[in-house]
Amino acid sequence: MKKIVIVGGGVTGLTAGVYAQKYGFESVIYEKHRIVGGQCTGWDRQGYHIDNCIHWLTGSKPGTDLHDSWVETGALGPDVELIHIPYFGVYEIDGITITLWKDTKKLREELKDISPEDAALIDELVDDIVAGGSMDMPAKVPMDMLSLKEMITLGRQCLPTGKIMKKYQKISCKEYGMRYHHPALQKLFAYSMPEGYSITAFVMSMATVCCGDGDIPKGGSRAMALRMAATYEKFGGKIVTETGVEEILTSQVNGKETAVGVKLENGETVEADYVIASGDAYYTLHKLLQGRFSDSQLDHRFADADTYKLPTSAHVVFAVDAPATEIPKSISFPTEPYQVATRSYDGLSIINYAYESDFHPEGKSVFSVYIDQSDNDFLWWEKLHQDSEKYKAEKERLAVLCQAGIEKRFPYLAGKLTLLDVYTPMTFQRYTGTYHGAWMSFLMTPKAKPLSHKGIIKGLKNCYMAGMYMMAPGGLPVALATGKFAVQRICRQEKIAL
Repeated sequence: MKKIVIVGGGVTGLTAGVYAQKYGFESVIYEKHRIVGGQCTGWDRQGYHIDNCIHWLTGSKPGTDLHDSWVETGALGPDVELIHIPYFGVYEIDGITITLWKDTKKLREELKDISPEDAALIDELVDDIVAGGSMDMPAKVPMDMLSLKEMITLGRQCLPTGKIMKKYQKISCKEYGMRYHHPALQKLFAYSMPEGYSITAFVMSMATVCCGDGDIPKGGSRAMALRMAATYEKFGGKIVTETGVEEILTSQVNGKETAVGVKLENGETVEADYVIASGDAYYTLHKLLQGRFSDSQLDHRFADADTYKLPTSAHVVFAVDAPATEIPKSISFPTEPYQVATRSYDGLSIINYAYESDFHPEGKSVFSVYIDQSDNDFLWWEKLHQDSEKYKAEKERLAVLCQAGIEKRFPYLAGKLTLLDVYTPMTFQRYTGTYHGAWMSFLMTPKAKPLSHKGIIKGLKNCYMAGMYMMAPGGLPVALATGKFAVQRICRQEKIAL
């Protein structure tokens, strides 16, 4: 029985582990943190739960390749309740409240009621959202392992989405908004997406949730990761937590550089026939492989942060001594201008977890304030982190201004907010090793070229990369698919039928 060592116990590593066991390999996952899940995680504070990851889950809709894989890995199943939120988000702009409904009929009506003179442009947008939802992300096998017939079928299915990508890719959200007459709609698209995004990101995000996909597994991120871990262990897999990997070991085998195991941070070496690096791609190439293997697809993207921005964020989380059920699950509203790291802001975006009964005592809620950040902001936080007192003080300042912003917008919550946690781009980097604190792959900016990486490292055999950097736009569905694909490539190498 061939052995696979999997570096990292996030969603990618857990997926790789499940499929390694399914196809008859011996496998072990090494995770440096004390709990599996990677960025798909959450933690408890003062009797409340803080969820870090799932805002909606692509693949929650039955009848898709992704859904089948989520079920196979234990993330979803008949016993997992799905929570449906009827809108993508609520945005308060210039005194007008805009709800981005998942029901496309309601979405049309909402936008046209705000701006009848933009009706034609609104119809075009919603039609494209509907068309974008007609294609499911292929996740049965890697595209280069499809038969000719399957490739032709997939090509036909991709036509509507391909046209949308070509139509919108080079247009920023801000530029697209200026096509509208109404000032609130002009601002909506940039307001609802991270800074710098192409409008493609808006269209495809809406397409996902409007086609009936994108529900939320009850219990959130940590519960889902733990279900996946339980499935992996049920199939005979082994998880070793609090054990980081120092290096992927390589050697000349039959004249070719080949991965032969790993060296752990405790100095122990573990032999393996294959290694799957399921964590951060930059960390894999420059730490685990010590920069000995170049990757043209990834190297120039990491080097060009202006074109290939990485999304990260700061968060301020409050316990709410009120049900807060009348406040939307996701709401953004204006505030007095304020500064965080290198950027200025004039609003707050909040996720209200009132919908999730497992996260708080009855009659209460949890608010998580999301502050969009990027590469330069990470560098700012990284420098500040060198002085622990200044870092602590900045987090306290951030908490105070967020609380003030919430209480001004919702005066009846004054005195009912208790700070639970503040976490920053440095937190992401410290706990998960992710480059610049990124929680997703390179942003879909107008100048960025789409990325599709096979996970194969040029010049190195028996080692595969998997994770969010392998396919645009990253996120949980890519983590799932590429973890599965890495094992399937090993199956092909070992002539194991899929």
